[in-house]
Order: sequence, then structure tokens, then C-alpha cells
Amino acid sequence: MKKEKKMKKYFLIFVLAGISFMGDFSSLAMAEMSEQEMRLRALEEKQQANAQLLEILKRFSWYGNLRTRFQTESTETPGVTDERDRGRLRFRLGANVHMLKDLDIGFRMTTGGLTSRDSGNVTLDDGFSHKAFDLDQAFFRYQLTIAKWDAVLLGGKFLPTFMKSEIIWDDDVNVEGIGQQFSRKFGDTTLDANFGQFIYDEFDPGDDIIILGYQGILTQKTGLGKFRFAAAFYDVKNTEDVATTFSGTSLLSNTSEVRMLDLMGEWSEKVLGKELKLFGEYTRNIGDLASGNEDLDTAWQVGAKYGKSGKKFGDYDLKVIYRLVQTEAVFDVISDSDFHDGRSNARGFEAGGSLGLSKGVKLAITYFDTQEERGTKRENQKLQTDLIFSF
Repeated sequence: MKKEKKMKKYFLIFVLAGISFMGDFSSLAMAEMSEQEMRLRALEEKQQANAQLLEILKRFSWYGNLRTRFQTESTETPGVTDERDRGRLRFRLGANVHMLKDLDIGFRMTTGGLTSRDSGNVTLDDGFSHKAFDLDQAFFRYQLTIAKWDAVLLGGKFLPTFMKSEIIWDDDVNVEGIGQQFSRKFGDTTLDANFGQFIYDEFDPGDDIIILGYQGILTQKTGLGKFRFAAAFYDVKNTEDVATTFSGTSLLSNTSEVRMLDLMGEWSEKVLGKELKLFGEYTRNIGDLASGNEDLDTAWQVGAKYGKSGKKFGDYDLKVIYRLVQTEAVFDVISDSDFHDGRSNARGFEAGGSLGLSKGVKLAITYFDTQEERGTKRENQKLQTDLIFSF
């Protein structure tokens, strides 16, 4: 009897020990499962974060270019000859960001410095000092359709919204304000209407310098090539205020209005497998000009371009332009900064070409031979040799 009770006691102890062991084992397994689940959960969260970052990066379209330049120039004035050789470079990096189906934003950084408006160049100088790299563009672009017209609305700091030549706009100028573009195609005919409202200088007190631009373009494809004609009017408000000194160095009288009528025409066609383009432009300042300067209101140019480079090794382009810009003809603080050092009261030639070395790489050479349109002698010769990398 006693032996039977003792056996029952041992059996109960064994059962309780087993239950305790199973409980401990179950708790340990649950702890291990929880840690594994946590690791899996952390991994899933990391993958989700990486996927979200990848989705954001997919919205970015990056682009940029590096231009290295050796420039030699000579300027002759009565009794003085000034010669200068220098190395220069320009680096630009930008992106377009796709936000919504019809909405993008864009930005670009460039060398040149905060006070530069018509050049991204920096001179290799100043004892290996750092070069400025600043905001060059920042804008939104909204696309929509209005009565079968494709429309684009831009705002911020961006390239001018016009078919343009360097008589009016330097290639490096980015306007600040808003712009609107409208386009519609009718068979072989395309109509474009471009508008812009830009703030050049803001004064307090005083009247701001504002540029209002209007342009209409007709493009016509024919059996004889493609023809393109544009008519524009640019009204630069408040330049005639003698109390106003606007940004930049100008030969304009501060009592002259700037109201530019600009007419452009071009013809293009494939010749021997490459595009040949002939073009011309006439600009006249129809505003009230300073006394004695009424006959200094005109600018014009004619030119030709052939070919295109930068796609592959051996492709090339050539160009030649003759241009004349009288003193009061244009708002010269935003016109071509290379032609006669960016001065109006100039006439002369621009000639050059470029050769493709590889996809995105080309060698370009440009030569300027200019002089004063009238007045004291000032002759300028400039040779620019560029190695350009685009991506």
C-alpha cells in the first residue's frame, strides 16, 4: 500500500515536471518566434522604405554638362591694344521631377556666381579658390489642353518661353516670373503663341523693371522644306525713369523707352543628309528714345547653320552669322554676352563649328570679329575653343 502511494507521488511529480518543462519549452519557442517575426517585420519595413525611395527617384530625370574653354581675345581702341588669354569652365546639373500626370517641377544648378545673369563661366584664377555653384533654374510646368490647343503654364525661374535669337536673349539668361505657351497643329501647319510676364528688378521705393513679352509663330512644312516665321513684341517697363538704375552694364540711355518689335524667319531642309538652316531677324525699338538717339533703334542679323554634332563620333555642324546692333535697339543687359563683349553699338561676324568625338562629347570652336557700329574705334577679336561633355 505504502509502495503504491509512493509510486503515485512519483508519478504526480513526473507529470508536473513534464508540464513545467513543456511550458518552458513553449515559452522559449514563442519568444524565438516573436524575435523572428520582428526581424521579418523590420526587413519588410526596410524593403517598403527602399521601394518608396526608388519610386521617388524614378520621378527624377537628371541631366547636365561640363564645358572647358580656352579663350583668347584682342581689343583695339585708339592707341591701345589689350590682349588676354584665359581658361574657363562651366558646369551645370539639373533635374526634372514628375509630380503628377500633367505637372512637373525642375531645377538646375550652375557655376557663374550670384551676380551673373548671362554666363555660367568661371575663370581659372584666384589661386585655386573654390568656384560658386548656385541656383540657376527653379520652376513648375503645368500642361493642359484648352479648346484643342496644347498649353503650358510655367512659373519661377526658367528659360524664356519664346523662339529666340541672341539679339534679344543670351543663351544663359533665365527669366523670373510666369510664362504661357499655346500650340496647335493643322496638318502641315503649326501655330504657336507664347507670352511672358517677368520681373527684372524690384525697387522700393520706385517703379519695378518688368518685361512683358508676346510672340506668335507660324511653322509650315512644304515640299521645298520647312518655313518658320515669328513676330514678337517685348515691352520693358520703366527703363526711362532717370532715377532708376537697373541691374547690369548697358549703353542704353536712362531716358529711353525699350519697346522692341522683333521679326524672325527661317528655312530648313535636308541637304546631303544633314539639315541646312538659313535665318534672318530684324528688331526695332519703337519706344520714345533719348534726344539725339532716334536713329539708333535697329538691330538685324542673317546667318546659316549646317549639320548637328554630339550624337556620335564624326558628326559635325558649321555656322556663320553677320549681326548689327545699334545702341538703343535692344535691352542689352540680357542679349548675347559673347558678341562684342555683350555691348550694343556693334557689328561683325560670328563663325564656328563643332565635331562629335563620342556620344555626348564634342569639340567646338567659335570666332568673333566685331567693331563699334559707329563712334570711337573699338575692334574685338575673340576665339573660343571648347570641350563639351553632356549627359
